[in-house]
Amino acid sequence: MQISRFLCVLILTASAASTGFAARADDAPVLAVLEYSGGLLPKRADIRAKMGAVRSPFANKPRAVWILREGDTLKQVNPPPERLIQLYQVSGNDTQVLCTINVKYARGPRGWRPAFFINSQPNIIWDGKEFIPLETSQTAQAFVDIPKASPANADGFYHSLAFGLASGTSHIDIWDVQ
Repeated sequence: MQISRFLCVLILTASAASTGFAARADDAPVLAVLEYSGGLLPKRADIRAKMGAVRSPFANKPRAVWILREGDTLKQVNPPPERLIQLYQVSGNDTQVLCTINVKYARGPRGWRPAFFINSQPNIIWDGKEFIPLETSQTAQAFVDIPKASPANADGFYHSLAFGLASGTSHIDIWDVQ
């Protein structure tokens, strides 16, 4: 009995480490979880609150609907800072902003919960020092549709939502947390 229990714990630990579920203490908290349905279980990727661009594990995987779920609930006195997540899709040498997600924390019974607002026509970008207006040619040309979402809070932010391009499939190749 003890051997089977040990083997079960060993297998679960190994599978968690290989799928990225094992977090290290030095990892930034999870802002959001990006997922899509595919096969038996949904495919998920953590978007961490670490500034900078990250290559998506879903690069070149077009989907009609993406799901954004809330990340870690933070237990602290003051609200965490607001963040921006920019999602990009790449076609050849052309990188296009798919949408910008504003992340604002809302007080919940267990701490500060991330909530999201999607701007499908972003007009600014953070260069590390200041916000810079984008030219019209650099903004997304397609409208992002939200077919399903949790109830919005008073500010219009959602704790989870499904989104995609109204004109068809999209792929998320890079995200940039600002």
